[in-house]
Amino acid sequence: MIYGRSLFHIVASLIILHLSGATKKGTEKQTTSETQKSVQCGTWTKHAEGGIFTSPNYPSKYPPDRECIYIIEAAPRQCIELYFDEKYSIEPSWECKFDHIEVRDGPFGFSPIIGRFCGQQNPPVIKSSGRFLWIKFFADGELESMGFSARYNFTPDPDFKDLGVLKPLPAPFLYVCLAFCYLACEFEMGGPEGIVESIQIMKEGKASASEAVDCKWYIRAPPRSKIYLRFLDYEMQNSNECKRNFVAVYDGSSSVEDLRAKFCSTVANDVMLRTGLGVIRLWADEGSRNSRFQMLFTSFQERRLALS
Repeated sequence: MIYGRSLFHIVASLIILHLSGATKKGTEKQTTSETQKSVQCGTWTKHAEGGIFTSPNYPSKYPPDRECIYIIEAAPRQCIELYFDEKYSIEPSWECKFDHIEVRDGPFGFSPIIGRFCGQQNPPVIKSSGRFLWIKFFADGELESMGFSARYNFTPDPDFKDLGVLKPLPAPFLYVCLAFCYLACEFEMGGPEGIVESIQIMKEGKASASEAVDCKWYIRAPPRSKIYLRFLDYEMQNSNECKRNFVAVYDGSSSVEDLRAKFCSTVANDVMLRTGLGVIRLWADEGSRNSRFQMLFTSFQERRLALS
């Protein structure tokens, strides 16, 4: 009996140790820091015809606990083609939940997602629909691999084929920083009502008259209230060209899935939001800076009929 009880205790202890180790490993995956200084995000080169950037330490194993954001900007009326070298390896996982590369079609972390990649197979050729690509490389605290090397170049945007090609920028811009490094053009507003207008961009020095703008206004209603938006003035300099200028309305957050309405033609309709947080976004490229809008926001509470 003593032998049997001792054996039972040994087996039980081994099971507990195994579960403890598994729990610890899982916890490490969840608590890994996703922030690191940009100086440790690898190296890259800039050329008029394109450039190259890599994961940290490539082709050696990348270090743990890294999040690197790469933004590639093309000249006006150009798109981007992105190629990943075949010497590629990133920790595989279901739906690439751990180490991964994420590519978005635009300059922001909320731009439309193109794909999330990991494993041993390098991603396919990626083409942007406009001037920007946003690329994130994330590594958690364990199971490092070789990483990646990526090459980018520029091609004419087919949407502007009838307009010709503008004089290229002195050099293409490749910004590498953490998500909070962007110079934000943002405004915070709230209360029962107020005016949102594009002229605030110039009044507050967010951009010069010749710069492209991508600005957001966050409107917060009082508790238990919703928001109604009415356009008082609206004009897009290049109407029906959504790549060049638009006003977008988001309901609840600035995420793509919360996009409620997008206006780039000659008419903008009133919008009633379902939540107490509205986000207004104005995008206008360098040749669309005369685009403008003025909007009245009003907070309201829905009345519920009492049951008799």
